[in-house]
Amino acid sequence: MKRIACLIVVLFAGACLCHGQAVTLEECQAKAQENFPAIVQKGLIDKLEEFNISNARRNWLPKVSLTAMAGYVSEMPEFPSSLSSLFAQLGITFGAMPNALYGGAVQVQQVVWDGGLIKAQTEAVKAEAEVSRRTFDSEMYALVERVNQLYFGSLLLQENIRTVDLMISDLERNYRMLQSMLEYGAAEQNDLDKLQVEILGAKQQRSQLEANRTAYIAMLSIMTGLELTAETELVKPQPEKPVTDDASARPEMALFDAQAGLLEAQRRAVRASVMPQIGAFVTGIYSSPSPDIFKHMSGGSRQWSPYFIAGISFKWTIDGFYTKKNKMSQIELNRQQLESQKATFLYNMQLKGTQERAAINEMEEVMRYDDEIINLRSSIRSRTEALVKSGEGSVNDLLRDISAEDQARQNKTAHEVEWLKNIYDLRYTVNK
Repeated sequence: MKRIACLIVVLFAGACLCHGQAVTLEECQAKAQENFPAIVQKGLIDKLEEFNISNARRNWLPKVSLTAMAGYVSEMPEFPSSLSSLFAQLGITFGAMPNALYGGAVQVQQVVWDGGLIKAQTEAVKAEAEVSRRTFDSEMYALVERVNQLYFGSLLLQENIRTVDLMISDLERNYRMLQSMLEYGAAEQNDLDKLQVEILGAKQQRSQLEANRTAYIAMLSIMTGLELTAETELVKPQPEKPVTDDASARPEMALFDAQAGLLEAQRRAVRASVMPQIGAFVTGIYSSPSPDIFKHMSGGSRQWSPYFIAGISFKWTIDGFYTKKNKMSQIELNRQQLESQKATFLYNMQLKGTQERAAINEMEEVMRYDDEIINLRSSIRSRTEALVKSGEGSVNDLLRDISAEDQARQNKTAHEVEWLKNIYDLRYTVNK
């Protein structure tokens, strides 16, 4: 029995905890980025960079090539007849070289100096990876705005539901008052019916708000991966207004810098591509005939001979000079275009930040009067209730004043949520 009692207590506590679950905007923003499917790209970018850098650096490794050859030469060197006769008198006979050639070679080449081409290629790989990272960061940052829209949309509906609940409570309280008055003949059934219609209308409005909020919560749950329900309470943020409209901290600015770094790496690669290259090589050859042609011409038995060639190579391909100027001009145009895009982005962000700050100031000015309006509407409604209770006021006037008070509360809620959203819009614009 004790175990069963403990289990019931645990389940009840869990149910209460879920019912009272509350989440903040910052939690939703962080969870949305963690839950975003494209998060795996971050690890892939690092792995691709590692592989590409490794491939670029492998150009420093020796290059080994294997060659095999079989051929026929139509004319081979031979001694003149006068020399052949002279050697014959001395007992030395020289024949003709064989026309068939056979051989194989193994060559090892090592880059000694490449004009900075491999280093430029490695830096270009790093710059491309940095652009990919900054692009990913910009995409992840855009999630913040999407979460903000869902969060504040749901928050507004949540606060409107509370306002409607207050209106329903006022209507039901007055309904009970008129019901008591009806028993003593101080009210009419028609007055009760009017109040009942308003109560049903308010409940209908609440159902619509609840359905819309459920849809918003469902989308927010998908984005964040959190188990959010209709009972989940969204905590009203208490933000601080940014003191500046400078958008230089936006991730897009880092992306512009990374793209500029990639253009500079491409510029260095073009310069290095037209530089000469110096290398060392060793070639081992096994052929017939060998370079010692006298052994073959004298009828020596050694038909296949191994030998090697070692030395320094110098290579300068001038094809790159044909397109170097155009490539450099293209990179410069891309740089100018990037600078223009960066300046345009800063201009748009500054303009947007100015508009959002103006909207914040405007809403703060509007909000100054909300509480006073609500207090006056509440006082008017209270006096009208007293008149109805004393039989001197009409139910129509009461319904009008209750509706006006409810509208004043809804206006305050809308103004406050819009003010909060404008602040977070500005925070998003300047990344503060």
